[in-house]
Amino acid sequence: MKPLITLIGCGKMGSAMLQGWLADDRLDADFAIIEPMSGHLEWTRDFPNVQIHADTGQAAAAGRSARMIVLAVKPQMMDEAIAGLPGLVGPETAFLSIAAGITTDWFRQRLGAEATVLRSMPNTPAAVGKGVTALFAGDAPDDVRALAVTLLSAIGSVVELADEGLMDAVTAVSGSGPAYVFLLAEVMTAAGIDAGLPPDLAKQLAEATVSGAGALIEKSDEAPDQLRVNVTSKGGTTAAALAVLMADDGMKPLLRRAVLAARDRSIELAG
Repeated sequence: MKPLITLIGCGKMGSAMLQGWLADDRLDADFAIIEPMSGHLEWTRDFPNVQIHADTGQAAAAGRSARMIVLAVKPQMMDEAIAGLPGLVGPETAFLSIAAGITTDWFRQRLGAEATVLRSMPNTPAAVGKGVTALFAGDAPDDVRALAVTLLSAIGSVVELADEGLMDAVTAVSGSGPAYVFLLAEVMTAAGIDAGLPPDLAKQLAEATVSGAGALIEKSDEAPDQLRVNVTSKGGTTAAALAVLMADDGMKPLLRRAVLAARDRSIELAG
């Protein structure tokens, strides 16, 4: 019998994961999706190995325990989400959380000290298969860790952490990071308008530049600092702009404060 992967919560991130799983030929599994608002999941009807359930009670009535339960609900909803888990759990069930700020100890206090709990932090480019996810597997058995890596690889790259304490900083850099890049596109658009460009053209140029520069970082063998040097002519227009951005009160200290604020908030959420 195929292993059962149970996904609790199928919003934007959960949906991105599910789409990646179903497109991954390496993953021969059945999927139980627990999502009360499931109108956006009509497309899964074409997959006989996917069952949609409105709640954990309905899923438990199917009579199968999960090999892995993926917890993809918001942190503030996690207590409610795990309350109905006993009916879905068997002796080999492992748990994979993608919730920010909730530690593996928090889960073990509620699921039992012997529970196998893995913690991860994906980011929103997972929706286009370009996410990066940090995974802390702790003392999980090798086969459980490998299954988690396979599940998370379906939405992008995976980095494994030996220290769960790094997860707060990971959240601040890659978990929240896409928002920083989106903001960059916003403010470049606004600056382009201030420089005299029509709004539509400013938006097109800014968004294509941010997207293209990211693709260049991914494809190039050179580090970002060298790519920056490559496009900067002495005394030219780029140098003039970088003199502002790289000033003592420029982008570096500003982004440092932002990342540390996100890290500290992640620590606060962990309680």
